[in-house]
Amino acid sequence: MPAAKTASSKATTTQTREAPSLESIATRYHAQLRTLDSTGDSLSDGVVVPALREAIVEGVLAPGSRLSEVQVAKQLNVSRTPMREAFAQLEREGLVTILPRVGAYVRSVTLRDVEEIYTVRAALECLAVQLASERMTALGTAQLDDVIEAMRTSVDANDVAAYVDALDRFYTIVMTIADNRTLQQSHASLIGPVRRLRRIAMARGGRMRASFEQAVRIRDAIVNGTKDVQQLMREQLQGACAAAVDVLKNAGK
Repeated sequence: MPAAKTASSKATTTQTREAPSLESIATRYHAQLRTLDSTGDSLSDGVVVPALREAIVEGVLAPGSRLSEVQVAKQLNVSRTPMREAFAQLEREGLVTILPRVGAYVRSVTLRDVEEIYTVRAALECLAVQLASERMTALGTAQLDDVIEAMRTSVDANDVAAYVDALDRFYTIVMTIADNRTLQQSHASLIGPVRRLRRIAMARGGRMRASFEQAVRIRDAIVNGTKDVQQLMREQLQGACAAAVDVLKNAGK
């Protein structure tokens, strides 16, 4: 009986865990800065951009939310100096929309956005895995193995946030091995808008494990230079697109 009470207590604690705030997220990034005498640029790169990016992806800042320079700067404990460049960077990543003489808003993603983004991602990422398989090195193999292990650990722990972070690293490593700067820049602009949808989707119905198992197949195909590498990536993205569409269609239900 005491054991049952303990388990119940733990479950309740998990369910009622306080959601992160923009302030708490920013505090963590401030702590990571190595110097107190930070310039506007270092605050933008080290605190403002990553804190806002995380807040948007995790749903702390909802789609359509207005981002006031004054209010956000106060919440992040920074001056207004780094705010404009940070908003511009997040717009390039597809997370923020800036309207002239109106302000910045968290970008809302539509079904059409998702379909168009994944169509282009398929073209870019299929090319990336093909190039990576042709340019694979011992270092590239080690990097892929390292991130695959991080993904495996996250799946076993059912840690969705950690898995999504590792999946981002997986794509980054593939793009690095492919060694095409234009491809990398084009790809980076596509990932942002669907990050939050992917974060939600990974918590549903075995999606995270399915994503991981397909990533392992893609890793093996890249390292071994097999002919089905593009098809495997295409299948991964078809599943990801369907999951993102499902999130949007069921929003608010």
